[in-house]
Amino acid sequence: MRDVVVIGGGLSGLAACYELEKHPIRYTLIEVKNRLGGSIVSTAANGFIADASAFAVAEIEDLPLLGELGLDEDRFEFGPGQFGFCGGTQSLTSALARRLTGARLMRMAVSSIGTVDGRFTLCLENGLLLDAGALIVAAPARYAERMLFNLAPDASDWLRSYDYDSFCRVSLGFRKRDLPRRRIRPYSVIYPFVFATDSPRRVPDKDHLLLQVGLRAYGDLSPDGSIQQVIAHYGCDEDPLFARVDCWKESDPLSCYDDDHAANVSAIRARLPEGLSLIGSDYCLEPPQQCGVARLDERLRQGRAAARAALDFLKGERRS
Repeated sequence: MRDVVVIGGGLSGLAACYELEKHPIRYTLIEVKNRLGGSIVSTAANGFIADASAFAVAEIEDLPLLGELGLDEDRFEFGPGQFGFCGGTQSLTSALARRLTGARLMRMAVSSIGTVDGRFTLCLENGLLLDAGALIVAAPARYAERMLFNLAPDASDWLRSYDYDSFCRVSLGFRKRDLPRRRIRPYSVIYPFVFATDSPRRVPDKDHLLLQVGLRAYGDLSPDGSIQQVIAHYGCDEDPLFARVDCWKESDPLSCYDDDHAANVSAIRARLPEGLSLIGSDYCLEPPQQCGVARLDERLRQGRAAARAALDFLKGERRS
């Protein structure tokens, strides 16, 4: 019998598992993809290290956590209150994942959640049934609402109302001499952000520059089309030495910018049964990113708080 099941192996889910590791309980992590980390992916090629999502990161308040994970020195500054991970932001999720010893079910989706005899039951897509004393759902709203449809229909209805902005992050590596002399910067809502670094941990040497450009996904541009659009917009005459495009349909939850978002999240959580926590970027009380700068702090706090809440719930259940 499992004490806790965590659904979703993104940053919040990994943070929850990391906290559970400190206690003698049995937990299982379920992830629908074949890798952990969610949208946080880093790629190395031709001397460049690029990120599929979070590239510039707002300062993380929990510095002791970075020290525990061995990431104190794996940082460089972008600007006031912003930094990047030298090895890519995946350094953070990989460091968390390496410290987990609990059971994992990869490439597995949860179809629905229920309860039987005071325990949570999970129906997986392959027909397998699992049970747990406490449950942590670390999944975007459009997936969580399906899982919770039978267990918490009112919460599911709220989750169904989430809306998202979709954009691509276009990563390009250049020789500095091949870049236009005019300053590269976004000028409209189509290009909401641009970041650049010549950190020696991210590029071949100081003569090179790595760019990450936000491109709102209007229409159905192919990856090559997105790259060419950015190159043309910034007036680059030479082809990049490195290019990558990553698009996420749920890259920016618009609901997080509504004035009543915090109240809505509280209302959703109030409709969940005891022993179940709902965490992730969709439920951050502050927008999970601002002008392309990723805010990871609250996601980490959510995960660790959900783990502690699960432990407290299990203690109460065992006393009763």
